Amino acid sequence: MAAKVASLGDIDHDILGLLQAHRVLTTPQLIALIGRPERTIDYRLTRLRNHSLVERTRPYAASGSAPFYWWLTRAAARIVEGTSPAPGKGTPNPLFLRHTAAIAGLYVALGDVGPSVGLHRTRWHRDEDGWEDWSSYQGTGRLRPDAYAELQLDLDGTAGVAGAFFEIDFATMDQARLRAKAARHRRYCRETIWWDRHPCCPALLLVTTSEARVNRFLAGVEKDRPRPSGYERENAAHYDELVAACAAVASPEEAVAAPMWRSAVGDAPMTLSALLAPEVRQYRRVVARVETARRQQAERRRHSLVHGLDRDWQALAQRIGDDEAAAVIRYLFDGPLHTSNAREQWGLDHLELVEATLEWWGTAKTEASGTPPDVLLAAWRRLYRECWIAQADWLLGEHESVRLADPRLCRPAAALAAGALVDDRALRPNSPVDGRVAIDEAMAEHEGRRSAARAARLRALPRHRRLRTDHAELDADYDAGHLLVCPSCALPRNDDQPAGRRIPTPTCRCCGGVLVPLVEAPELPPPLEESLRRIAARRTELQSRR
Repeated sequence: MAAKVASLGDIDHDILGLLQAHRVLTTPQLIALIGRPERTIDYRLTRLRNHSLVERTRPYAASGSAPFYWWLTRAAARIVEGTSPAPGKGTPNPLFLRHTAAIAGLYVALGDVGPSVGLHRTRWHRDEDGWEDWSSYQGTGRLRPDAYAELQLDLDGTAGVAGAFFEIDFATMDQARLRAKAARHRRYCRETIWWDRHPCCPALLLVTTSEARVNRFLAGVEKDRPRPSGYERENAAHYDELVAACAAVASPEEAVAAPMWRSAVGDAPMTLSALLAPEVRQYRRVVARVETARRQQAERRRHSLVHGLDRDWQALAQRIGDDEAAAVIRYLFDGPLHTSNAREQWGLDHLELVEATLEWWGTAKTEASGTPPDVLLAAWRRLYRECWIAQADWLLGEHESVRLADPRLCRPAAALAAGALVDDRALRPNSPVDGRVAIDEAMAEHEGRRSAARAARLRALPRHRRLRTDHAELDADYDAGHLLVCPSCALPRNDDQPAGRRIPTPTCRCCGGVLVPLVEAPELPPPLEESLRRIAARRTELQSRR
């Protein structure tokens, strides 16, 4: 055997390789594939047969002009594949030879005649190499075509690729079996199994023996095809499958070049290139729809990402482990991002921060401990500084409420000076109030009522006690009982109302807050001017760290 292998030339190896790839080839097919004269191929085949590397037969014809069918022997299979195939019959079944050679004939015709009609074979799989299996929520499925081909054709000035599953039928399959193949192909297209496997949805092309079988097959396919729905397809990759047939199994060259194909019983015959051209256009439309759907899905995903933070922002602020990061999270999601539209737009503007936070939070919220990455904390701190400086710029700007020292700004300004972020609405009070005038009017009212109360109490005392009574003590006692103050804006108010006009719950005339006695009041906010000075100093410090 080693001597036989050493005596083989390049043409011999080409012949063996082609027979291994296609199983069975006729002499004319080998001549077309190798591109050598007939005498050369006949000589090489005879030589290989003498070496017991190939065998031949004429199915149903012991002699005559019918071509020989060639296949590899077990010895040749060991040379080509490196393994020994299972033992089989000496001569294959004639039906198998004819069917296998017909598949190879289609391959040869696509390569030999196809370019002349604008078809270029770019891919070919025969038998098991072209079979497909899949599993989906609707169950498992399979396709068992005789061959799969991808054909390139020029369309509208650009190259397009169409795929096709070929079925070879020598009138050995009944119509029920053919219709079952078409039904599996329809499901294959409906479930878009082809999307990540082929450049487009492959058509199902039947090559059979007669026009009568073509008509029966197409009529059955049309009968089994579901009626089109009037509703818009939810799947952007939905494809209207193509099933066609021709009666050219004995002449594959005509199947490739001649107008032999029909996709419906009443259609006029057309060429293979004309049949596949609409498939390329349909595929381009499908790709455009899918790309649009993907962009829309990606856009919806980007819009919806921030809602994941909005659902858990309170827990996120507690777990993030940084005061500035927690402050800006509480400020944003409890304030400016309270509405869905504002939240989504902010999420788009800060997409990287949102994605990084969700990635960490996805695992941290289920674990007892989880420290966020330094890069993530730095991003939130940077956002905190931006928000704080924006609020500081507003208070330090030339706004009427600041110029008038509106008492409602005292509490938020003090909180901002301490480093907190406050509600934007608290920094922009409606109808600004002149704080100095409000305080003067409130104190004037209080002092007037206090003077009247002091005079009334003095008149009620005997003369000797009236002369020894300290007016300051009377005023202090009156202040303790009737001078109220607002804890938010530090605006005073007197609650000494005339008889019959007692206010059950005194409220601030400026901010509407509940008043408390001055002697019981918590720590009041500092004057607005003092808070503004502290804010300006802190703003300078933060800007130096940026």
